[in-house]
Amino acid sequence: MSKTIQQKMHVQHRQWQSDSDTWRSDIDEWNKELRVALGDLREVEDMLRDSLDALAAHADSVWESEQRRCAHELALREEAKSGAEKKTDKAWTKLHREHAARHERLSDAHARIKKYQHKVVAEVMRLLRVARKGM
Repeated sequence: MSKTIQQKMHVQHRQWQSDSDTWRSDIDEWNKELRVALGDLREVEDMLRDSLDALAAHADSVWESEQRRCAHELALREEAKSGAEKKTDKAWTKLHREHAARHERLSDAHARIKKYQHKVVAEVMRLLRVARKGM
């Protein structure tokens, strides 16, 4: 028994209705997901702004370290010129160890920032590329 054209059309219409129902459900879910994603992106934006602040503080620490090093080097040079370097070897050694420890901490912080920076910026750029492809 063969179906009439109207019956075939009716079957196809039911399939289309089912497709539309599925699509509407998908769209509702995607709307919810995008709203959550927008909130997450605001959180990421806040974190990136905090990272900018931390980077500025790190730059200040680098500058201060450079200033301490220059002052220390100048004092050492002046002492060497005056021939008095033997008098304060222990004091300079202690101060130099303190400078070395600060420098090491600064180096560790810089390495952590560098790793974070590369990873986060790469992910943001990847997300941007993916988002642009969808448009």
